[in-house]
Amino acid sequence: MTMARTAISSDGVPIVYDVQGDGPDTVVFVHGWTCNRSHWDAQVQAFSNIYRTIAVDLGGHGESGLERTDWTMPSFAEDVAAVLDRENVDRAVVVGHSMGGRVIGHVAHQLGRRVVGLVGADTLKFPRSHSKDGYAKIIRALESDYDRAVRNFVESMFTGDTPESVRSTIAEGMIGVPAAVGIGAMTGMMNDDDLPGLIEGLEIPIVLIISHGSSVDMDGAGELGISLRFVTTEGHFVMNEDPETFNQLLGEALEKMF
Repeated sequence: MTMARTAISSDGVPIVYDVQGDGPDTVVFVHGWTCNRSHWDAQVQAFSNIYRTIAVDLGGHGESGLERTDWTMPSFAEDVAAVLDRENVDRAVVVGHSMGGRVIGHVAHQLGRRVVGLVGADTLKFPRSHSKDGYAKIIRALESDYDRAVRNFVESMFTGDTPESVRSTIAEGMIGVPAAVGIGAMTGMMNDDDLPGLIEGLEIPIVLIISHGSSVDMDGAGELGISLRFVTTEGHFVMNEDPETFNQLLGEALEKMF
């Protein structure tokens, strides 16, 4: 049975999350930019009979609070840490999609040995580099016409093969996130200069599950000990567009990390 709960982040923002399952090991799911915890429903359903699963709404997203002005990746990581503290989790694998991949890198840095592995969903494809130009371009578009820019950006994440039910559900939720949060979080990603160094300093297994045909820094991933796995879809929402393959690959990763 899913249990919605609330933790208070370090800056006082209420963080809403779901807990399901009661296994000895915990898997934490972190969504991407302007997304929410419901994007992990297929994974919670698949794994809560084996693990305790926790799906988090980051600050400003989903049902969590908006009382924040600086939407940085470390602040989002503090949201996850607050949830793990409230649930007394001392051993977890943390899974993050898109922006959530950046967040979980900071979570691992903040929580140390409490995080035993990271799984990224279509994220961290260039783990050794951080270019700000692409983010700056998106931010300018968001500041000019937020609704239109979000709609265009969301649409670019899908392919012609994306099921309409997946496309409409995800797009509706993303478009509804307030502009201050969307622009703030995008700015937080642009200014996340520390992440490459944090990733390089981690001594835990990292697996990336990536869409087919993605541009990836294979050499960089190899040098950092990051394992790459690929699903059949070419869309960005790999856990929603190809949940069967994604769950198979995630399950294999979890078995090796715990």
